[in-house]
Amino acid sequence: MNHHTNQFSKVSILYLLFLVLFTFDSPSTLSANVADSIENKVEEYLKEHEKDIAGLATMVIDEDKLIYKMKGYADIENQIPVTEDTVFEWGSVSKILIWISVMQLVEQGQIDLETDIKTYLPDDFRTKNTYEEPVTMRHLMHHTAGFDDSYTDLMIHHPPEKHTLKEVLENADIKQVFPPGDVVAYSNYGSGLAAYIVEEVSGIDYHEYVQQNIFKPLHMTKTAIDRELDDNEWVREARGEVEGYTYALQLIEPNFYTIPMYPVGSATGTAADLQRLMQALLAEDNTPLFKNKETLDQLFEPTLYYPGTTIPRIANGFFYLPSKSQHVYGHGGNSKAFSSSFYVDRNERTGVIVLTNIKNESTFTTGIPELIFGEYVHVENNGNLEESSKWNGVYEPARLPSSGFSKVYGLFLRGKTTQSESNHLAINGLQYTQLEPGIYKTEDSPSLYSLDVYSEHPQLQNVLSNTYSDLLYVPYYNHVLEWGGLVFCAAAILFSFIYVIIAAIRRIWTKQPLHRLLFTQNILNLLIFTNVLWIVYKTASMVSYAFLKPFLTLNLIYIVIALINIVFLTVKLKNQRLDKREKRFWIMTIIFTVILCVNMLYWEFYF
Repeated sequence: MNHHTNQFSKVSILYLLFLVLFTFDSPSTLSANVADSIENKVEEYLKEHEKDIAGLATMVIDEDKLIYKMKGYADIENQIPVTEDTVFEWGSVSKILIWISVMQLVEQGQIDLETDIKTYLPDDFRTKNTYEEPVTMRHLMHHTAGFDDSYTDLMIHHPPEKHTLKEVLENADIKQVFPPGDVVAYSNYGSGLAAYIVEEVSGIDYHEYVQQNIFKPLHMTKTAIDRELDDNEWVREARGEVEGYTYALQLIEPNFYTIPMYPVGSATGTAADLQRLMQALLAEDNTPLFKNKETLDQLFEPTLYYPGTTIPRIANGFFYLPSKSQHVYGHGGNSKAFSSSFYVDRNERTGVIVLTNIKNESTFTTGIPELIFGEYVHVENNGNLEESSKWNGVYEPARLPSSGFSKVYGLFLRGKTTQSESNHLAINGLQYTQLEPGIYKTEDSPSLYSLDVYSEHPQLQNVLSNTYSDLLYVPYYNHVLEWGGLVFCAAAILFSFIYVIIAAIRRIWTKQPLHRLLFTQNILNLLIFTNVLWIVYKTASMVSYAFLKPFLTLNLIYIVIALINIVFLTVKLKNQRLDKREKRFWIMTIIFTVILCVNMLYWEFYF
């Protein structure tokens, strides 16, 4: 080897060493770079939406890297900033504690997920079952037990007394309206029932069970779950330092409500405490929550799929979040003044927590998880598409009250699905692209709500399935009749208002005597309308159903009096000599009063 060759070799070796030393990144360096990139994305997202923040705490766990961001104010009026000691209400994220508790007892052999839950309930427990088929814990986890919903007694401001979980469940205005396993209808009652089974099987109150078996092992010393936060004095005092706000950052007063069925939504604590729970669920090997790693793995294995597909929907009570990795599960939550989200990907060892003091917030609670986990990408398209017009129609959530006055709320939750182009759909102004027959996705909504799956049911006809609930087909004639009934109600109230004004003016200016029966009936129509508005207002204010009973009874008294009046008015109409104008007033009063009574009975505005 000559001198030039030897010199060239030395230079080459030095150059290679330079490349190795200065261009090679170790796995830890690569991981740090990825984490820095995620942190920058979160920071940019928060800055972009800064004007929408009241108070916020968000945590992202990427393997061993923790990103923790706190923004805004716990109390805007008093300029109290969000700190590590700020507590947030979890809302329905509290339900993950129920499913963890259930799986702990499954691991111990004390609960079987496929056994009739009556096995675990006391003999004197008053169930809501109307179908012979057994309800299992799996049904409760999947929200397929068939229970309807209730908008009364969900949250109450300063309840007069504190009932046991058993009493709350027995007194709940809930019915089983679908056979078990037939329909997914998100159910607070079903989740509360699962928590009560944890009570019965473990032999201690649910909040004590959670404190002993979840909070204590994870050192979650700044989290409470009792409905009045009585299980943690520090949390109860810290909650007094936090206010809740609307999307427009308007103060909600009052904003602390008691949830009688407390396991489904009462957990309150700091973001750091919730992080400990997330890290326990992301653990690769040992976790204080379970004796065996297999149980933790099982917790996040899909147990329910969208109809006719291989797309996961629920894993043991944890909802599937459509994402890039397609392994993300968790739960969102809302209370009267707070919103939250909690999602984990055990495969990638990534988790996201978002806590805000804004009611029904989605910019951060759904936007940040999508930012971290990426958008869902469908990879199973076989090229064949269906004629999308087959899904045209009106749909309403299966999660609705089937009885009682609050069932009228379902009218306002209905959505119309129409064909868009030849193969796609438009739903409530959102455009959905067909991925393959029965599977549609939109880019107009966050990932959590982006995926819809249509299927046919032998009794319920078309069914639209999304994250939290099935939406059921409503025959168009039924939709028109129900809305038409409300429109005629509005016309009846308007007529009574105009008649009373005209009659009063004529009495004052012309001294003409009033037709007392006719005038009285129109006054009653206006009074009962005012009473209905009061019931709606107080329901929205989260009063107890017991508080509403006297006002609902007044409606029943009105119906009886109105029907008697209608008989007298009809008889007088035949016997009295009236001009055409007066005759119209009589006939219209009778017709509109009948319409009001029929609607009152149909929508069950009585007790």
